[in-house]
Amino acid sequence: MKNLIKILICFFLISTLKVNSQSGGQSGATQLLINPWSNSSSVGGSGAAYDKGLEASYMNPAGVSGTEKTELIFSRTNWLQGTQIYINTFGIAQRINKKSVLALGVMSFNLGDIEITTVANPDGGIGTFKPQFINGTLTYAREFSNQIHGGLNLKIISESIHNVSALGMALDAGVQYITGNKEHISFGVVMKNIGPNMRYSGDGLKFQLQFPNGETQSGDIDAASFSLPLLMNLGFGYRFDFGKSHKLQTGITYSARMNLKDQTRIGIDYKFKTYLNIRLGFVYEEGIFDLSTRESAITGPAGGFSFQLPYGKNGTKFGFNYSYRDTNPFEGIHTFGARIIL
Repeated sequence: MKNLIKILICFFLISTLKVNSQSGGQSGATQLLINPWSNSSSVGGSGAAYDKGLEASYMNPAGVSGTEKTELIFSRTNWLQGTQIYINTFGIAQRINKKSVLALGVMSFNLGDIEITTVANPDGGIGTFKPQFINGTLTYAREFSNQIHGGLNLKIISESIHNVSALGMALDAGVQYITGNKEHISFGVVMKNIGPNMRYSGDGLKFQLQFPNGETQSGDIDAASFSLPLLMNLGFGYRFDFGKSHKLQTGITYSARMNLKDQTRIGIDYKFKTYLNIRLGFVYEEGIFDLSTRESAITGPAGGFSFQLPYGKNGTKFGFNYSYRDTNPFEGIHTFGARIIL
């Protein structure tokens, strides 16, 4: 127990130093900050300490070790309703032995068609293109004991805009610690988006100059590199049990974010047996209550529900999830998901 506390304290101090030492610049690939899963987003991402199963891969990959056998999730997010931006996400988690779980997730953005414009054609009329933003995640999680769980995410980030593209890699590393007579107290710490800078390249960065004497010269524009949105999540959870049928999970997660305002996430999750969950959450950051100082369209409140029913005689379960995140402007963020547990 003492050794674990020392490890967590060291991890916390090193993480804080990493976040603070790299602040003051700008980062890209901010789609890595979008939670595509409905259950964890409906509590505002407050479950870094207690999330279990495939959805835990976003807030803390250590929780993926809680996958029972095989879990599949399909998710679709209507991002900032009215913008016609959609996020499609698929994930599968498989227990490979008594202690370890492997998971794979793919997150793809549909941003619609955008008019191609050039210096010679500023009004377009020469066709359209579709930006491609895809994140792929491979997760390995292990249950070291009944109390200690760890996990790693290896992420591939692909971005392309017409005739330029960028490719990057990132790593998440997290730990969960569970204690209490009923295992009702939990702690979690995770570093996210650790990786080298990304840089755009492609034909869109080529140029050709023509001089008055008729000579031409061609070359490439050297695009500036950009860092990934490094952050640290530090979470705490406490579960209240009311008999065998009713449970209330509470959680708070502090997110220290590079180049962005830090966030405090709080949430509650009411569970009736294994059939129904009702969730509420709130994400706070400095200036969020004032439109003139708020740096995001997301205003903080979140909520959602899920239900899960057994299907067949082999222990298969099917579930439906929904979450809502409030925004101003636009008409909120809606995420729908379907879950299959084999």
